[in-house]
Amino acid sequence: MNSPGRYDYCGLYLRGAGEDDAIELAARATGATRDGRLLRVGAVEIEVRRNSDFTHDGADFPTWPIKMEIETGDATGYQVIETVSKILTHAWQAGYDAVAAGDFEDELPGHGGYSRYRH
Repeated sequence: MNSPGRYDYCGLYLRGAGEDDAIELAARATGATRDGRLLRVGAVEIEVRRNSDFTHDGADFPTWPIKMEIETGDATGYQVIETVSKILTHAWQAGYDAVAAGDFEDELPGHGGYSRYRH
């Protein structure tokens, strides 16, 4: 097993879509297989759920209603970046707000979306 590293985890926050829509968006964007709320793209696992830190004012992205927990297992950095990038760009193209937070956000489109939604 790999030691914890830069590409092991990412939280992707989404505003403007319901939970089912978010699951479908991530599945379409990545070609993932689906098992309920859990999606798999190779060694990358994406769990889509209602954010336990959600607040109705939603001013800051960590309080947006949907959170995708992206765990990367033995995936390469390239695979992780590609998967998260696809979800972000598909979300933006669909008109949703999306921000990815992780140690590699500087390698993602729009620096993970920070420049779009930072308040």
